[in-house]
Amino acid sequence: MRLKFTGLLILIVLSSCKGQIDNKNNKKMEDQLLYSFDTNEMSFLVDIYDYSYEKLEKCRKNVSKQTFQEKVKEIYNIDFDEIKYNDIYVNEASEHSDEILVNQRMIFINELPNIESKNEITESYLELLCNYNDMIFSNDIKSTNFIKANNPDLLIDLIRIYGYSANKDWLKFAFNKSKLYEPIVLEKFLFGVKCKGTWRAENGDCHPIYILRKDMLDKMIEYGAELSQLSTVANRVSNGNPESYEEDTEELYAYLMAHCYKAGQSGIIEYLYDTDPKMIEVFRKKDFYGIEDLEDFTDNFYIPKNKRFGLSSLGPDPYIAYGVINDPDGYTNLRDGKGTSAKVIKKIKEGEKFAIETNTGDWWSVVTEDGINGWIHSSRIKVIEGFSFEMNYRKN
Repeated sequence: MRLKFTGLLILIVLSSCKGQIDNKNNKKMEDQLLYSFDTNEMSFLVDIYDYSYEKLEKCRKNVSKQTFQEKVKEIYNIDFDEIKYNDIYVNEASEHSDEILVNQRMIFINELPNIESKNEITESYLELLCNYNDMIFSNDIKSTNFIKANNPDLLIDLIRIYGYSANKDWLKFAFNKSKLYEPIVLEKFLFGVKCKGTWRAENGDCHPIYILRKDMLDKMIEYGAELSQLSTVANRVSNGNPESYEEDTEELYAYLMAHCYKAGQSGIIEYLYDTDPKMIEVFRKKDFYGIEDLEDFTDNFYIPKNKRFGLSSLGPDPYIAYGVINDPDGYTNLRDGKGTSAKVIKKIKEGEKFAIETNTGDWWSVVTEDGINGWIHSSRIKVIEGFSFEMNYRKN
């Protein structure tokens, strides 16, 4: 028989150092596992667990029952008050359902190679097991560095799969080592997963429901993580199935878009308002979902696209000056090139302001309030003295 393990098992001893599991308990464990094991296979697994535990006791630091339970709850969000002793608890909060075998006070990394007996468990695996436990329960620096160097995905998964966000060093490592510029990777950090309803497939699959980890997003912003694809994730939420999310998708979309601004990407919200102006009122009617950053940008910084001369609401003003037309006809032509033979783009009427990009020669390059570039003959331009975008258009 060959088995390949692919999850993470948390094994807990609550009374003795090495629990004895009889056939009755084997049957109970078998019923609760996501995979089908016969009695012999269960005995085989128990042999592996017991053997690993014996070896682990010789290398790891001592872990009290209280420390163990506190760390398991802190990292995996598993409350021991909700677990029956000597039962297996299936944690459905991760993308692959993790199993907790109530047996030994240790973390069992379920990444063994194909084996036929406990004798095939390698020393390198046991070394990994020892360092992993010391990293989690003792926050041992040497063990943490060992995991970072030899199996960094184990540490990253604590952040990405379980959403653990209380260790700054672990977070920064996970953020730096992950391809957060890929939307699907960023999304896995930002959203936890749990099962919706009671339906389960034979392999343990269920109907997933996604939960935004707001604390994780705050940490990513605080530690300067790569968030260039945050708006892409927001759009994926907006275009996704509303039933797949625990919260209202419109609210999630607003929250994520607001954090684009908080992460220094004000242009994302500006583009949203430019392309879909009604979103301003949608947010306002909802009191901006209590997101102060979004309200602040909207009320104090955002300038409609047709009123900012092709500039960003928060960007610098590169123009030489501003002007209006000086034409007895009450309008003048904006052309797509120098000279009267160039095509007329639009007519600029008296009183309409425009920005001046260049002011040399007979034809000046200008930009209208709604961002259209063109050329006007200098004789038809009157410069507005003392006028600036900052002074006359900025809200603050």
